[in-house]
Amino acid sequence: MSALAPVHLSDDAFAIANAPEILSSILQKELVTLANSCNEYLDPTDPSMVTAADRMALVDWCYNIVDNCQYPRETVAMTMGMVDAFLSMPSSTADAARASDEALHNQHKFQLLTIAALYCSIKAAKSDVVIPIDLFGGLYTKEEIETMECTLLSGSSSWRFAPAVTAYEVGRTILSVLLSYTSLPETTWGFLLDEVQYQTEHAVRDYYFSTQRTSTVALAAIFNAVKCLSSKAHQE
Repeated sequence: MSALAPVHLSDDAFAIANAPEILSSILQKELVTLANSCNEYLDPTDPSMVTAADRMALVDWCYNIVDNCQYPRETVAMTMGMVDAFLSMPSSTADAARASDEALHNQHKFQLLTIAALYCSIKAAKSDVVIPIDLFGGLYTKEEIETMECTLLSGSSSWRFAPAVTAYEVGRTILSVLLSYTSLPETTWGFLLDEVQYQTEHAVRDYYFSTQRTSTVALAAIFNAVKCLSSKAHQE
């Protein structure tokens, strides 16, 4: 993974002032969609199915693309949220069911589904940017990507139950709530935020975390970051 740019928790005064309400809204939405959250969809006993390692390789490939194009790294979390939801939930159309089954048993189709989700996520994050199809290595035609995108968005309702926010966004909001109640140097807050960002980005790579609540991943990253504060390396 590339080096993280410095971030300061106190940069956004509005977010800090409204952090409790924002966090409450995030958790309420999470509870509403919990029954439809991502379930396990890979079967390690089925040799014909793609694997968690295949998924991890695609996540790394997506990170490489967004880093090279200087797109937000959270775009990859949004991408995999859509992919995981699409593959783990019942399809509402025959086209979506066929696309899901093909993606689960064919690495080429799994990559196409991921590219379509990344294409969609980049457009959502950068609405004013024209995305060149050759950005994806010329592996698929524009028609193939856009057809899969339509299947992903209109052929199944699963994308609506993908996490509305990323684990990093939840973690940043939790830290913003704590900012008013804890006296710590700005550099310490910066370290916590950087560490939470790194750990939540890393969690996107692991199939296990796709089946966990976004807020759970965020809290685990915060706990790990706090533990690092007492390490000898950090103190030095």
